[in-house]
Amino acid sequence: MNIFYRSAYLSFAFILISLTWIHAQTKLTDKDVQEIQSKAKGNITELENLMNFVTFNAASTTEIQSVIERSYTASSNNHLFFNRKVVIEDDLTPGFNKDNTKDLEADKYLNTLDVYYEKTSEPSIHLTNVQVSNVKKKDYLYVKVVFDSKFDSKFKKSSVVYTTKQRMAVIRADKIGYSWQTRIIGITFYDPFKPITSTENDVVVINTNPYADEKQPDLSYEKGEIKPAYTTEQRPFNIGVKVGVASSVWVGDVASSYELGGKLGGVAGIYMRYYGKRYSHMGLGMDLLYVAKGATVTTQSSNIKTDFQLNYVEVPVFVNIFILGKDRFKPYINLGYAPAFLLSASSKRSNASESLDQTDYFQSYDGNVILGLGFDFKASRRNRMTVDMRFDLGTSNILNTKYRFLFVNDNQISQGAFSLSVGYAFGL
Repeated sequence: MNIFYRSAYLSFAFILISLTWIHAQTKLTDKDVQEIQSKAKGNITELENLMNFVTFNAASTTEIQSVIERSYTASSNNHLFFNRKVVIEDDLTPGFNKDNTKDLEADKYLNTLDVYYEKTSEPSIHLTNVQVSNVKKKDYLYVKVVFDSKFDSKFKKSSVVYTTKQRMAVIRADKIGYSWQTRIIGITFYDPFKPITSTENDVVVINTNPYADEKQPDLSYEKGEIKPAYTTEQRPFNIGVKVGVASSVWVGDVASSYELGGKLGGVAGIYMRYYGKRYSHMGLGMDLLYVAKGATVTTQSSNIKTDFQLNYVEVPVFVNIFILGKDRFKPYINLGYAPAFLLSASSKRSNASESLDQTDYFQSYDGNVILGLGFDFKASRRNRMTVDMRFDLGTSNILNTKYRFLFVNDNQISQGAFSLSVGYAFGL
């Protein structure tokens, strides 16, 4: 086997084994799950108490500001929000809903509540019908909590009357010593078309008491699901642009008086991704790329180099297998096939000043098997970046057999390439 192909296969095998080794599911006991779910429900009660204190007409400005600050301060006994940057979709403005809202950070949300919500002498904010999902894991352990939110007072800047809204809190769980600590990391409007009962990203639960007959949390509420608001709701479809470099080589039985060498070219184009919802560790992709490939052929007797450049339009189609399945950082493996269509071909000798058109001397089609590794990052609220490394392993003869190439014994040459590209995609 040619050294390029042998290196490609060995490198890919090493990458696959290494990444598979680090991928493991998180396991919790049933007691862990019960504690996390119970404390998550308690967080909603704390949120209700906090909002009612902020809107209590007998509380002073100093007291309110102190309570607000303690709600996102890690050293506080009243620490409720993960930090002050936690994003909350605005439900304070009457008329806002899941299709029409704006994001407020936790401190801004609570201060808006303080300034613009009509104060009362009795509790006027009610968070009821609290339901908790299974424990899940991405970059951290978390649960999703659905609840009804009802405001009995009014918004000073609007005459519109509040109606009951369904809300969703994403609550992070961290083990501190022997107990679990839960903090709110995002609150949004509840979307009834995304089921909270989904088992996607569920952790494995170990039953420590198989004979226990304890009542389990009721998950029979109306279905809904949300991604953590402070991270990003990942869009299933992404389209973007990418640029990079490609190092290509030719593989074949070369006459003894010639030597084949590699060539550095470029990659540029658009790419599309579909991120699976049901199967979060898999995705589909298709690119439309301009790729410059080729090789150098050196005549050993005269040391004259001929530089061949082949310009292709490639349409790779492939499967992404995500190793970690995280939202912020998703390493993946690429497996697929890339049809390549020749646009033009040229050659230039090192002792010549002009290039020669060689398009007729090469096949108009070249097929490539794709093996690769990439890294997918969250770039903004809905957009993502990728760093993609691929081996393109040519499966066909690139030479037009109507013509005789003096440097090849059997007139058979296949083409391989390694490419490195960076892309930026927009969520649709």
